[in-house]
Amino acid sequence: MQKIDFHFNVPNRLRYACLVARTVYKRGLTLALWTSDAERLRSLDALLWRFDDLAFLPHARCGSRLEGETPILLSTNLAELKGDVLLLLDDHLPGNWKTEFERFARIIDVVSTEPQELKLSRERYRAYKAQGVELAAYDRRQ
Repeated sequence: MQKIDFHFNVPNRLRYACLVARTVYKRGLTLALWTSDAERLRSLDALLWRFDDLAFLPHARCGSRLEGETPILLSTNLAELKGDVLLLLDDHLPGNWKTEFERFARIIDVVSTEPQELKLSRERYRAYKAQGVELAAYDRRQ
């Protein structure tokens, strides 16, 4: 399995996701954004529309008519996502994460400074380690 990058101590998880989306898009890659939390996904979708006044980040939800035309896809269903990079915005790992993650060349797991998120991210980190996944940690404290 490929390496998983942990970006932790992020002040605002969704804003950081937008920064990553912009970077991935500018590099000409495709991005899949996943969380099982429908409300979090709605908030992210809204933020992507207004994130940068001078640039547009083309994105769509999986299942929409624009799905095949956009480099940035969002979904609460990991199985329907595809792309070069998978950005994880969930607090828990799906049961079939090992199989699902193999479709992506790069994986980024984003964790804010919220105590509950940090606690749950440690559980994910231990699960990755137990499966022998190569991990890289990036402290984004400003």
